[in-house]
Amino acid sequence: MPRAYAGIVVDAKSGKVLYSSDADAPRYPASVSKVMTLYVLFQELSAGRIKLSDKMPVSRWAASASPTKLGLKPGATITVENAIRAIVTLSANDMARVIAEYIGGSESNFGMRMTSTARALGMVHTTYVNASGLPDRRQVTTVRDQAILARAIYEHFPKFYAYFQTRSFSYGRRTYGNHNNLLGVNGIDGIKTGYTGAAGYNLMTAARTDGKHIVVVAFGFASAGKRDAKVRDLVESYLPRAKTGDYLDVAMIPVPGRKGSPVAADTVEVASDSPIMPLPSPAFRDATLDDEAPADPQIGVGDVDTVDSVAALAPMPLPRPADIGIPAVDAATTLAAPAAKPQMPPVVGAYTASYTLGAPPAPLGETQPSAPLVPPVGVGDGGQPIDLMTSGSIEAEVALAQAASKPLPDMSQPMPQALPQGWIVQIGAAPTQDGANGLIDVAGQKVQALAQFQGFVTRFDKDGQTYFRARFGGFTGQDAANDICNQLKQVKMSCLAMQG
Repeated sequence: MPRAYAGIVVDAKSGKVLYSSDADAPRYPASVSKVMTLYVLFQELSAGRIKLSDKMPVSRWAASASPTKLGLKPGATITVENAIRAIVTLSANDMARVIAEYIGGSESNFGMRMTSTARALGMVHTTYVNASGLPDRRQVTTVRDQAILARAIYEHFPKFYAYFQTRSFSYGRRTYGNHNNLLGVNGIDGIKTGYTGAAGYNLMTAARTDGKHIVVVAFGFASAGKRDAKVRDLVESYLPRAKTGDYLDVAMIPVPGRKGSPVAADTVEVASDSPIMPLPSPAFRDATLDDEAPADPQIGVGDVDTVDSVAALAPMPLPRPADIGIPAVDAATTLAAPAAKPQMPPVVGAYTASYTLGAPPAPLGETQPSAPLVPPVGVGDGGQPIDLMTSGSIEAEVALAQAASKPLPDMSQPMPQALPQGWIVQIGAAPTQDGANGLIDVAGQKVQALAQFQGFVTRFDKDGQTYFRARFGGFTGQDAANDICNQLKQVKMSCLAMQG
């Protein structure tokens, strides 16, 4: 199946398709699959079979998921609510597996539940086999089907929909930002990004403003910048054309298992009458799980003897041949590429969580635009950032907030870069070019010696999101770069000296 663009815009109040391009062509959903994972979880929460405070065990299978992930060790536990936030911000693959095993006993069982739920919603061309969207040729969908899901999760779970507006999530000593670069732009308030080599850059989102509500699904882009630019254009073009006032009955997606409403010729398909039967609770759901706070902050797990045995009850799936669905040219490129950089160490220590939400969704028929959202900033010991790939200093948060109100740069055009030779100092990264420049300005104000060095910004993509690194160059050697780093640390700013 080729990696190619497919898109659709649906008026959530009328059900009318305002725009489509290859809307019924098969595509890989990638991490957009996690929207269905959360839909099923919200079903269980609404039915009272699971609580947000429940502590879910992390099995060996969940912990072995490929990044992006939260990085908890086998035997650790995490609350349902924190797992939700890790998925909507970080797109944590390990947390998707944790949820799947907690509900279905195994990820394969949960995949069948996801598929049956999709079919009952009217997503007739969608098949799920895993909860995360990690590559598997059998996991396919269409953007038309995903538009049904985008509307259904808002209509059926308006209270839980607010989670998709989470702009940052702090867990342990790290803060994670939402991968959706468009949050807060022109009323955009969710929902989920996705990326794999075979799928390309995907986005399911929604926009609500001036009493209008549309959902936009766009798959198969070569870069996050091109995806975001296209979705911005679709929102600007079609949101003004959307219906105001009440949601029409024909636009409502019937709850699975309930009788559907008539389908107009120019609307998205609605659900079948097929009921969804809940899975029996896995055996380990009846076990007593320890708190998330570990007994030993050096290993990041609770009562090892108890929790390890609980986590082991969620079985490892049978091995199967890897099928990542990458075309031959992509595979050859992957083999020729340099070795991947080492991953950040897993989160350890006492676990605490905090989060920030945008405007909550209004009741159906009373939609309001989302509040502007501020790009996240990572924090660490003493309030300073610890992840130079995605974080900036706390002092630069004001500069980032100002940058958030400016238009996003045109990612479809190459950004001019100055690349000094020799040693450089990196002070952080931001989700916008203006935000990175703000970091450079703040650093220059705090460390006067930086005036003699060249500040510059470089762009890079990581896990489906575009970032901009803030750097200084022109150092005569390692000692000079380290000296600046020491001065930056004294004013509680991050820095990393490296050879350019």
